[in-house]
Amino acid sequence: MIEVLALAGAVTKVAGSISAAVKAGKDMNSLMPSFGKLAQLEADINLAESGKHKGPLGRLTSSEQEGFAIGQARIAHRDAMEDLRSQCRLYGSPGLWDSVVVETAAARVRHKKALEEQAEARDKLFYMITVGFVVLGAIGGSIALLWGVAQYAE
Repeated sequence: MIEVLALAGAVTKVAGSISAAVKAGKDMNSLMPSFGKLAQLEADINLAESGKHKGPLGRLTSSEQEGFAIGQARIAHRDAMEDLRSQCRLYGSPGLWDSVVVETAAARVRHKKALEEQAEARDKLFYMITVGFVVLGAIGGSIALLWGVAQYAE
């Protein structure tokens, strides 16, 4: 489950740590997990924008606060990526930003696919439970109807 209200703060925190590491001249291999986390946060933002971060009943109760939080997270992510791009090109080794873009895209795709599979499984479970209750209700209602008709016939 995605905590929508905390997305912008998480993006800012991760981007700040990456920025400090790039300025300090850290090795690219030590930075990739942080860039992967930033890509995961972007996938979370995209999923929240599509509304799939909630269950079927939760989608009915969407608030303006969540909408503004998603927008704030989107803006924070865009600003963080612009800042990181300029810092990677300024302080990083040649080709750093290009490799970051490639790895970030791959991480984003993997995380998005995993989140969509989780949402699909959750929705499928919800619908199966709903169908089960409807079938049990129909069977119970039919039995009650037959019993009532039998009582009325006597």
